[in-house]
Amino acid sequence: MRLDRQERPTAVSERHRDLIDALERLFLEEGFRNVTVDELAARLKCSKRTLYELASSKQELFLLVVEGWLERIRHLGWQGALQHDDPEKRIIAYLDPGVSQSQAASRRFLEDMQSYRPALALLESHQRERTKVLRDIVEDGQRRGRFRRLHTALVAEVFLAAVGRLNEPNFLENAGISFSDGFSELYELFLNGLFVPQSPQP
Repeated sequence: MRLDRQERPTAVSERHRDLIDALERLFLEEGFRNVTVDELAARLKCSKRTLYELASSKQELFLLVVEGWLERIRHLGWQGALQHDDPEKRIIAYLDPGVSQSQAASRRFLEDMQSYRPALALLESHQRERTKVLRDIVEDGQRRGRFRRLHTALVAEVFLAAVGRLNEPNFLENAGISFSDGFSELYELFLNGLFVPQSPQP
């Protein structure tokens, strides 16, 4: 279940913001299933009461972190895209936070996100929104003659399916690639294609 807005503090203090940042670093590295609220409080040097001011359970703390992490990726993508008029630069700037903000995501974090349905729902919603915006950017590039006339819905759905595959820890392990490196390779494939340009024949 998505964390209810009314359960969150109406105003996030600097102390709470620092705690959320610390929780994000911890969860991205270790996930949430193998740590207790007592351990979280001890490691973050705060009281359990302070943590419960942020959310009412360990699971909801995890959702708070996941939602904030995904929102930041979308926000940074929008900010980056708005800084450019050229469609190619816009699409690179829009996709880049998906790589840079995912570098700290561990296998354990991905496993916990995939296996905890409320967190997975946040991820799926995030991917749909990112893909919708990506489709709009591609359509704009097509109208301006910068991108090939491929079916934009197909492009977006193929991209979404690939992102979903990268979110599967077993796939990453079998492929021998990290989460962030996988995203980087996917973006390179998406932007530049597979085939090496051929030199003109003499």
